Amino acid sequence: MATGGEAQAHRSRVSDVDQEPLKMLLPIRGYDSVPLVALEKAVEPLASLLPDIQDYVYVAKQRCDEEPADGLSQDESAAIMLYSMEWAPRDKCLYYVLNIILRSEDRRKLEPWFPYLKLFLSGLTRLPTIRRFVYRGVKLDLSKHYKKGKLIVWWAFSSCTSTVEVLQHEDFLGQTGARTMFTIECDSGKDISQHSYFQSEEEILLPPARQFEVVASLQMGPGVHVIQLKEVKPPIVLLQPVSLTPHSYNSTPEGTKKDKPNTGIDDVKIKVEQMKIVPESTATTPKKTNTSKSTQPKPVSLLLNPTPQPTKSVCVPNIPANARWTEKGITVAGGNGSGNALNQLNGPSGIFVDNDQVIYVADTDNHRIVEWEVGATSGQVIAGGNGKGNRADQLNSPYDVLVDKETDSLIISDTLNRRVVRWPRANGTIGETIIENISCVGVAMDDHRSLYISDWVAHLVRQYNMSKKTETVVAGGNRDGDHINQLNTNTYVFVDLDTSIYVSDKDNHRVVKWTKGAQVGIIVAGGQGKGNALTQLSNPHALFADKSGTVYVADYCNSRVMRWVKGAASGDMIVGGTHLSTPRGLSFDQHGNLYVADWGNNRVQRFSIQK
Repeated sequence: MATGGEAQAHRSRVSDVDQEPLKMLLPIRGYDSVPLVALEKAVEPLASLLPDIQDYVYVAKQRCDEEPADGLSQDESAAIMLYSMEWAPRDKCLYYVLNIILRSEDRRKLEPWFPYLKLFLSGLTRLPTIRRFVYRGVKLDLSKHYKKGKLIVWWAFSSCTSTVEVLQHEDFLGQTGARTMFTIECDSGKDISQHSYFQSEEEILLPPARQFEVVASLQMGPGVHVIQLKEVKPPIVLLQPVSLTPHSYNSTPEGTKKDKPNTGIDDVKIKVEQMKIVPESTATTPKKTNTSKSTQPKPVSLLLNPTPQPTKSVCVPNIPANARWTEKGITVAGGNGSGNALNQLNGPSGIFVDNDQVIYVADTDNHRIVEWEVGATSGQVIAGGNGKGNRADQLNSPYDVLVDKETDSLIISDTLNRRVVRWPRANGTIGETIIENISCVGVAMDDHRSLYISDWVAHLVRQYNMSKKTETVVAGGNRDGDHINQLNTNTYVFVDLDTSIYVSDKDNHRVVKWTKGAQVGIIVAGGQGKGNALTQLSNPHALFADKSGTVYVADYCNSRVMRWVKGAASGDMIVGGTHLSTPRGLSFDQHGNLYVADWGNNRVQRFSIQK
């Protein structure tokens, strides 16, 4: 870990957004062709611009541990620290000069920076990617430059804060005068706090050449303007990806993100287009044959009356109101670090547990669906796994999966391809698109085989009747907001036996139930603002409702699973604490055992039910 001293305000970096040219420049390329060298060597070409740079390199190297956090080399960690350092005069600080040159139309000026830029970006690429709302601000009115619907590019590195309250401090925006605050839904953020010279405040750094769409531009009061941005994928590569050079890593028992080489930024397309149901194929699907069945005994049910439902997509068990689960889970998929080997996962999201306790995992950052048998030490790829892409044999960051038993196929939310695909469970080499042009996250199916798709960009849930080829909005659809007829960046969806649907209303930090035909929802969990109290949730993801109406929620940012009994004003934590890290997926088997996609630890955990 890069050991830091007392915190100092990084307002000069957070507030330099007014320096962006807001016009298209040439892409940033060429730096990856130079070799990766030590920091002292990397800054040698900068001596004429920054005469004292070697002195600051010495300080950065001395303050960094020999074995830094996140699997970085000491030089990579020190390169990040050097960027975060401020000295006098400000116009001789490395970050200040570098960002000026990144915003310049003359890309030749960037060439002396190539060795440092490669080392810096190599370190950033090894850090876990942050996908969340972050904030910037400036004591100016920039609203006329950011009109709703406009696409803009920030060419420099962009320092952001994770909490909006920071911007209200006098060192940042203060409480008076002209002010513009940017609320940014980013997909490429990097938390550099463990490698920064100043560590008391979390600093999220966005790489250069990020493109955004202006979602909203609002005047919130006298002199106060709020610009909402969403990161999007440009049609060309604006920043050449860095090629990671292997070096020695320290592995961890839980397989944390420190060894995860994240060489790309999630591609998010946010234009809401007319959605289309693709006609269902008439081809028959061969039945699944399991050839790798484990002989290890299956977990014993502790329930008196398990209720398997072989015809239903999701089995809904009878769970006693006072049920408890083991404090520590058992790893049943992954858990061997981040990677694409068959015994590894990389950012698992949605999971589906079949009646025979086979687990299907949306292995998001490996762009595949993996099947894990009971007791298996490795999984088998049954969809995707051919790299990130939009071919019929590829997936792009799938977020959810379910099994359609009638056709013996998988239904996959192929999120960043903006499509829902069907893939045969047995010997399937390609999938077929059944719904296209939809920003899908969660998928669910009712007893009548209607699909429910959570569209996080349109802030609604659609029901698709696959036999009649019709679609209906069944939740939200009234723009984003926090009224009871609205959703805000909804993620996962669950449908119960009465075809009521439960929606994880992520950015409203609540779960909302919509009964069949309802025009408004009912808050059944959270809804008391973002937080970690038992009355609150923080960016909820996957969810499950049992037969009594009790709701179970993967409370993502609180790293816990919450249970909310029907009608209760607060929930209780059933698993979490130090045993989970940012869980995304959640499901139960027919016996009531709980399965959690432990996203931050690249594994799936099973918590056995107890009496």
